[in-house]
Formats: sequence, structure tokens, C-alpha cells
Amino acid sequence: MLKTVIVDDDPRDREVLGMLLQKFCAEELALNGTAATVQEAIQLIQELKPDLVFLDVELGGQTGFDLLSSYTEFPFWVIFVTAYEKYAMQAIRFNALDYILKPVEIGELVRVVQKVKSAGRFSVEQELKNLIHTLAHPHFKSNRIAVPVLNGYKMIPVQDILYCQAEKEYTYIFCVDQASICSSINLGEYEQLLDGYSFCRVHHSYLVNKDHVKQYIKGEGGELVIDNNSHIPVSRRKKNDVVEWLTVNSNK
Repeated sequence: MLKTVIVDDDPRDREVLGMLLQKFCAEELALNGTAATVQEAIQLIQELKPDLVFLDVELGGQTGFDLLSSYTEFPFWVIFVTAYEKYAMQAIRFNALDYILKPVEIGELVRVVQKVKSAGRFSVEQELKNLIHTLAHPHFKSNRIAVPVLNGYKMIPVQDILYCQAEKEYTYIFCVDQASICSSINLGEYEQLLDGYSFCRVHHSYLVNKDHVKQYIKGEGGELVIDNNSHIPVSRRKKNDVVEWLTVNSNK
């Protein structure tokens, strides 16, 4: 039975989520307490030592990330609960952490709770540390993106990605160490996750890291030569955008 707390500044949202957990997830967890502020949450977590924390992103004048930043270790699992906000959601998804959107859907709530329950003693401590780093250093090339692999996630520094290639519903990620990783996440989602970094969708099948472009060869659309000597086609309709992208400086 997972010892669980809810951290949310909206009393109605705390009540609704608590009711849903007790009605649909009673076999997996026990709701042991709620908090409305970061300080209340710190005290509650210290007292109860929960296994699972449902954490709202917006907490009055502070955020759930402020709460997490007060910890150096994370002996609990976090499920974020939030209304959609682009940057916060990008950071959460970038680090492959669990979230549910408001208003809470029962099926999604049950899914994430069962995932936590079935994970047993598996920890998301490293993912939470990466999240805090990502938020503190937005769009730094040293940030690590979580890429799903067969037995979990591989954390890859953004700066090590040469390019991403779509293959049907999959994405192949090619890295500087000559390795390629097959991901079940489609290329469009990687385009969103890497928005703000040095990447450009140069073709419907390719997302390229500018830091590893050696040369642009002119043509109808042209092509890019990458550090590993791969030749990446540029679509004709993307040509002007790609040329402009190549000439913009990036210092992060």
C-alpha cells in the first residue's frame, strides 16, 4: 500500500483528487495527508515519509519545482498534477516524469498509479534531479533528455545528439559515439521536446542538431553533411528556413 500525500493550493482540487484516489485507487494506495503550500508540504513529507506525492505545478506564489529544489535526495515518487503550461510540461516530459492534467481523467489517474505500484522499489531520483537541473538551466546543451529504451530510459546529453530520423512511428536517434537508439516516441514529439535547443526539422523525416552540421550543399532543397559524414536531405519548402537557421548564432 503506497503512503500518499497531495500537494495542491486549490482546496477543491485537493478534495476532488482525494475522492478519486479513494474511489478508484484504494487497492494501490492510502491517502495520508494533504498540503496547500511548499512549507506545509515540506513538513508533511518529513512527518509522513510518503511513497508517493501528487504535486501541483502552481502553488500560489511558488511552484512544485520550488518544493523539489529543497531536496537533495528523493525517497518518494512524484506525479505532477497540472493545467497545461508549455514550458513546465516540456521540462516534465523531457525528463520522462509522470503527470496528469486537470481536470483529472479517471483512466489516466489509474494508469499512473498502477505504474508506480508495479515499479516496486524503482526510483525516479535521477529523473527528478535532472528535472531541477533542466529548470535551472533552460535549453542548456548539457541537459539530458530521457529516451525510452527496452528496460527503462537512457539519459542522453542534448549536445551528443547528431540528428533524429523518423522511421514510421519510431524515431532513431544518432549520437556522437556512433550509437543509434530506437525510440517509440515519434519525431514530432522530439521536435517539441527539443524546441529551444539547436535543432531544426529540415525534412519531414529528419531533425538535426546545428552544432554537428559540417556543411550545407546547395541543391533544389540541398543537403546537410553531419559530423559523422551522414548526408541529410533538406526539403525544398524548408530550404530558406534552414539557411536562416544555420546563420543564427547560439551561445548556450
